Amino acid sequence: MIRTALRVIRHLTTGKDNATPDVIRIGGILMGAQFLALATYDVIALGHAFSPTDYGAGAAALLAAIGTALRIKQSTEPE
Repeated sequence: MIRTALRVIRHLTTGKDNATPDVIRIGGILMGAQFLALATYDVIALGHAFSPTDYGAGAAALLAAIGTALRIKQSTEPE
């Protein structure tokens, strides 16, 4: 179970060769976690109303930025 979880994490955070750490993938995971944490904090701790439109726009922008960065970097990635 733990070995499978570690294998999934390695596949998510490394390049095509599954050995070279990828800064874009790791940064994307950290930014996504921060996005969720700050959205939760804003609604629960600060008491602001949840806006699905703003949340969706932020999530879409985050996904588009990560996807674009990975596509640009793809040509220089080791095989």
